[in-house]
Amino acid sequence: MKLRKTALLLGVVTLIIAGLPACNQAPAKKSINTGTIYYRNLLFSETPYDTERGSRKLTPEEAKDINSYKFNYDNTGRLLSVEFVRGDQLLGYSSMGGAKITYEYSDNKQIKHFFDENNQPKEWGGVFTYEYTLDEGGTRKGLKFFNKEGQPVEDRNKIHSYVWVVLPDGMVQEKRYNLANVETIMNPFCPFYELRFAYNDKGYVLRMANYMADTLYNCTAENCGDIGVSYFEFDPDEYGDVRSFSVYNATGQMSNLYWGWSRRVSKYDENGYVLETSVFDQDNEYVGGKSVPVTQNTYDKHGALIETRNMDKDRNIINSPDDGVAITEFKYDEKGKRTETIRFDKDRVPVAK
Repeated sequence: MKLRKTALLLGVVTLIIAGLPACNQAPAKKSINTGTIYYRNLLFSETPYDTERGSRKLTPEEAKDINSYKFNYDNTGRLLSVEFVRGDQLLGYSSMGGAKITYEYSDNKQIKHFFDENNQPKEWGGVFTYEYTLDEGGTRKGLKFFNKEGQPVEDRNKIHSYVWVVLPDGMVQEKRYNLANVETIMNPFCPFYELRFAYNDKGYVLRMANYMADTLYNCTAENCGDIGVSYFEFDPDEYGDVRSFSVYNATGQMSNLYWGWSRRVSKYDENGYVLETSVFDQDNEYVGGKSVPVTQNTYDKHGALIETRNMDKDRNIINSPDDGVAITEFKYDEKGKRTETIRFDKDRVPVAK
């Protein structure tokens, strides 16, 4: 659960219903960008089909004092690297699996590696190397995982490879396989096999749908709630910030995931930072039980998260039923490196890690 929670907070995908317009993001194609560009944020993604994209540009001068994603492109527009930095300092708390990622190109291959804040190679999700296969237009059509020794491996979700096909309606079909080349699920908490993604004309993801034999499929496994789960819908704003992420069964009824929630609604400031996230169940009521209904965040002038608060539906600070934490504070040094994480209950009494 906790492995998936961070990604889900950043946003989740929407599914396609017949007649909804869709377009292929084609993230691995040549972009119009060359050189170096800085952004405050990364766009949300729910699939490794998507190449990293930034949101809300910064000037190089602004990026000297603001946490930013530094994108480097070659002179043909191919993405070479993304670094999470403040000035020249790599920062270790990005949303992309490392402080830095790099891409190399050879024939129809695009090779991805991850690095930590000390610029040392690292694994992500049990994988050292992502090896993408590109079609003639530069669109990703496959992915395989390898370890440090170059041997095929499975990631933490027991996936070794992906295959993508852009369908005639513009949706992107995704299938996953283990080392035995047997089709497998997305992850233990979403036991979906074939997925189909829809994007709008800006390349922002709108839907992620669960399909079987060209039919929208309703998953009724234990993790998929009491009425089943079929698709996720996303509502991006003009910048690609996901304002809401909702879960439905095959008939379009709101449905709870394993954790007891069906919809997340986020509010952003002018810089694209999440100020508040509210969570609702399939009856469109604030979640209860062991879940926290509302989370609020505060950031410093550099764009670094400095405090997170757990709240009830009336915005009173509460202790999380899961671990007793109400407030989490983050401390940084002058270069932006995170130095300390401190947890408190609602009375500001420290809570053991």
